[in-house]
Amino acid sequence: MRLAWHTRGMRVIEGKPEMNYPARVPLKVIGQMDLLRVDMVVELILAHLGPQEESDLQAQANCKGAFISYTFWITLPHDQAELPLREAIQKLPGVVMQL
Repeated sequence: MRLAWHTRGMRVIEGKPEMNYPARVPLKVIGQMDLLRVDMVVELILAHLGPQEESDLQAQANCKGAFISYTFWITLPHDQAELPLREAIQKLPGVVMQL
């Protein structure tokens, strides 16, 4: 069986999709369980983004082996707010990855 893909009339979109701000987005931080604490991440979120909904700062936590992941919902006030926050989080002790 042979499949044919027709691309006529399709547009290729590059980069990030257009977002309207303020934007509510998920933030997942993965790190070593014995080093990374949820309060450290919350402190940075508040310092970089300002007040957030109380319920959004209640992270969902999942553990696997020696690692833990915290998932937050954050509100980005503008398109320049995410990068400085992620850079600061990456400097926390035990951080392995962010999604």
